[in-house]
Amino acid sequence: MTRINFHIGAHKTASTHLQMTLAKCTFRPGVRYVPLNRLRTMLTSPVRKKRPHLPWHRWYNGTWLFSDENILGTTANALRMYPDPAHALRYFRDCELRVFLCVRCYDTFLASAYGERLWRHPYQPFAGDLPVRRWPDIVRELKNALSGTPIHIWRYEDYREHARAITRFYADDGIEEFGEPLQHHPKSGFSGRAVEEMSRFKRRRPIKYEVLRIRAEFPIGPRYPRFNPWTERQKTYLRKIYAHDLMVLEDMAAVWKPGAALCPD
Repeated sequence: MTRINFHIGAHKTASTHLQMTLAKCTFRPGVRYVPLNRLRTMLTSPVRKKRPHLPWHRWYNGTWLFSDENILGTTANALRMYPDPAHALRYFRDCELRVFLCVRCYDTFLASAYGERLWRHPYQPFAGDLPVRRWPDIVRELKNALSGTPIHIWRYEDYREHARAITRFYADDGIEEFGEPLQHHPKSGFSGRAVEEMSRFKRRRPIKYEVLRIRAEFPIGPRYPRFNPWTERQKTYLRKIYAHDLMVLEDMAAVWKPGAALCPD
């Protein structure tokens, strides 16, 4: 039977870094990784739009490694903490599906998801709403919609230091050899000043070179701190509920921690 290890994001949790790392790996026999652009073109985008192509992925008796944060929805969905997160994943239930999700503290996650949306959409001010939905709500809905599907989680805050261990965990130890380490961390976000400059695009979506120019002119650093719109009181609250929710998630899913076994059960 076809097995799918599906890394579903979330957005702004180092998904691009993971995908670029996987693209350079050599895998053991029986394990295949589909690069993101090909996966979106041939499978996940048509599935999300309810116009799937022929189900070619079901004709392989091995393990597929799929990674596409858009399977959860758009960045607008991310800002609402992904209503109906299993919408497109239901299509893969006839395979041996295992779901992998990276979670991130709410203050930086929502601010980064907002920044990601600025790349392709007209400017709108950051709403600043505290989350009504939270990570346990997403996992609970995934479990209800994908009954019996194992769900595995890691923290974004662990990824930078433990990227290779987490990648092996997701790949079920199917990696034979890693390629050359990445020399940069893609899409590092916006400074607060850069977000202010993006407000010029209220009436139209920006062009990529315009965004790149603004980011280069106002880079994240001591002079231009990273965009984070929360008050200190809000940040304290968001970090407190995140710590609480991580404990809740341990009773709902397999949570990877530093020093854990490479392979999920």
